[in-house]
Amino acid sequence: MFTDILEMGEQTTLRRQVVVVGSGIAGAEVSTYLARHGLEVTLIESGREQFDPAIQALNDVTFLGKRHRQLNPNSYYHRYLPPALRGVSRVRQFGGTSNVWTGKWKYLQPSDFEGRDWVPNSGWPISFEDLLEHYRSAAKDYSFGDLEAEAVRPEIMTFRSKIAAAGLKVSSFYWEQTPTRTVKRFGEEMRQSKNLQVLMGATATELMLDESKQHVSAVNCRSLEGKEITVEGETVVLAMGALESARLLLASDRQIPAGIGNEHDLVGRFYTDHPKHHTGSLRPGALTREYARELQYAPKPRFCTCFALDDQTQEAEKLLEHVLYLKPIYETRLGALRRILTLRPACQDGNGIVDSYRVKFVVEQVPHKDSRITLSTERDPLGKRKIALDWRFTEQDKRSMAKTIQLLAERFEQSGLGAFDFGNDPPTLETMTDAAHQMGTTRMANRPEAGVVDTNCRVFGTDNLYIASSAVFPTGPSYSPTFTILALARRLGEHLRQTISLQPVANVAIR
Repeated sequence: MFTDILEMGEQTTLRRQVVVVGSGIAGAEVSTYLARHGLEVTLIESGREQFDPAIQALNDVTFLGKRHRQLNPNSYYHRYLPPALRGVSRVRQFGGTSNVWTGKWKYLQPSDFEGRDWVPNSGWPISFEDLLEHYRSAAKDYSFGDLEAEAVRPEIMTFRSKIAAAGLKVSSFYWEQTPTRTVKRFGEEMRQSKNLQVLMGATATELMLDESKQHVSAVNCRSLEGKEITVEGETVVLAMGALESARLLLASDRQIPAGIGNEHDLVGRFYTDHPKHHTGSLRPGALTREYARELQYAPKPRFCTCFALDDQTQEAEKLLEHVLYLKPIYETRLGALRRILTLRPACQDGNGIVDSYRVKFVVEQVPHKDSRITLSTERDPLGKRKIALDWRFTEQDKRSMAKTIQLLAERFEQSGLGAFDFGNDPPTLETMTDAAHQMGTTRMANRPEAGVVDTNCRVFGTDNLYIASSAVFPTGPSYSPTFTILALARRLGEHLRQTISLQPVANVAIR
């Protein structure tokens, strides 16, 4: 059932068993799963079905360190989107940031969950095996390709063995033909559900605690039109992304001055993203010509590949996991003439002759305590303090990136993959853009002194508040966190279904 906050009339309180805040992929997954299993759920969304620039403006951030890319109708990014969404990294609209997502699905690897002695604050308190069944079930339910089968396909195994000799590794991701959007995948189910109410136009502004100060009793919501409503529930799930999840915890400071879950001053800290550089090129070598079909980007859906230095090199050189992607740029008539005149062999894939490959270089960063969000003194149109983002890098980040680029260039040539050319725009952390992969502001840990949520994504110090978001990532080595967000959401849904009573909660209107 869809309801706009303005349709609530004089009603000022809703009561449900579960309250989910945020209608992106994670929020949609948790809320529909629980509703299918008989629980009464309210899903709160700040935006509406139609994009509203005034609501989108609530995402404004005060930047204290490196800036994110911002709205640019002429942006290189997201050319397939309406101009109002090009270049943005967070969307306040039904469906959340799924509305601008490109549809690349990639597992984290088993080693990504392990602590690395040379990377401070690395390692997850859960293992790859804890998420594997959820990766698999999501791949089946969403009709993705089988990444595990792809990894042992004979052609990719042979390719892997050839580049391994040069100290490189290759992994695969699945690229959908049409990116998953909440509105398309879940919209009709949500509209027809008797157990799920989607409340739109309602921005969550504060979490309220009961007398114990350990139990979230309600979520206060407000619209730009001035309508206010309180949504009460036995369980509350924040599925708003790394920035807004931390912001709401910090802003809920009337009963606990530092904010909910912030006893150890960790909410908002360890912020990371994936800085990326995308203007380099690769002139294909013999091995690239041999395996050009493995490097295609089209037609979709398909499996695509990405490259990194092997684990042994990363450990020996004390490097982070930086990943490189190759996008085919096809030959023009002039390019064909130039190739013929220079006697250069053709690089042929299933779509044509490749002139070169556009190189996208994507950076992991060290989880750093002082890379963080806090609350600004500036206020948004709802009167709430804006996010102040201090996105920082360490000397280890800079050294690791420079050394990785050097080694990748050497080993790509050595292996026969080809030669890089970064022209007048070599990758630097200062000139790179963000990847809209905000992570780490409510990191997962085994104990409250080390993080904000436990291994079930429950906020330490509370008995009923959970976070379904990349905010809980302790580290994010592999590019594209969406599959892991979905797997964590599925895992959380199962956990909640087993722990929440099925006893209905009366929906009482207080006037």
